[in-house]
Amino acid sequence: MTRPQKRQALSTDIGGEISVHPGIQLLERSCSAYQTIEVVHHPLYGNQLYIDGDLQISACDRTYNIAMIAPVVAAGHCRHVAILGGGDGGVLHDLLRTAEITAQPLERATLVDIDAEVIRLARRYLKPLCDDAFAHPRAEVIVDDAYAYIARARDLDAVIYDLTMEPVRAGQRLSAFMAEIIPHMARALRPGGILSMQCGGENDRDLQAEIRAVVARHFTDIIEQCVLVPSYEELWMFLAARKPG
Repeated sequence: MTRPQKRQALSTDIGGEISVHPGIQLLERSCSAYQTIEVVHHPLYGNQLYIDGDLQISACDRTYNIAMIAPVVAAGHCRHVAILGGGDGGVLHDLLRTAEITAQPLERATLVDIDAEVIRLARRYLKPLCDDAFAHPRAEVIVDDAYAYIARARDLDAVIYDLTMEPVRAGQRLSAFMAEIIPHMARALRPGGILSMQCGGENDRDLQAEIRAVVARHFTDIIEQCVLVPSYEELWMFLAARKPG
């Protein structure tokens, strides 16, 4: 579920020993079958989730989640929403919570993340973000490859892409990766379905141009917004679009 980051890494590797930067308290480190996951406490940002040394989300970063769900909630017709990645549970929680507050027709929110260990650590340390979302009666949590899931999914009302922008196969170019995953999301959606995705930091212009070009071939009504995510210490780009029909 890694998101690209350019901020200072959490830790340094000196002679095989990993050392957390001063001022940050390591709460737990776990090496799953897929990645190294660390949860720390930051004196300003609260508990933080790192994967392979890169910051994913902090307890104070609900603006990220709200930006991801806003296009889905605004559409007003989404009954079945798939969240690809998002194992911290923040997007899932805010989607379910906002749907209840605004009387949305949401019937099922399916979260697909490959790493059960991320979900376990989020349940324990990231309550301000996920609360009890994983146990919500309208939440479906699938521990599986999100790319495989979306390749076979159909008739979704919305897809929220909360995964890395980096190609998942060694040697694969970004343009080829985007040209593969975005059509899968388009096919998985009903006509009129909504795509919402994060597109990296404000200075990732080349990345965003690649994404925009592929999205435009499969979707319409493209909207982009930059939102300040506190612990990222920069504006973050989000894109939403609608499947024609």
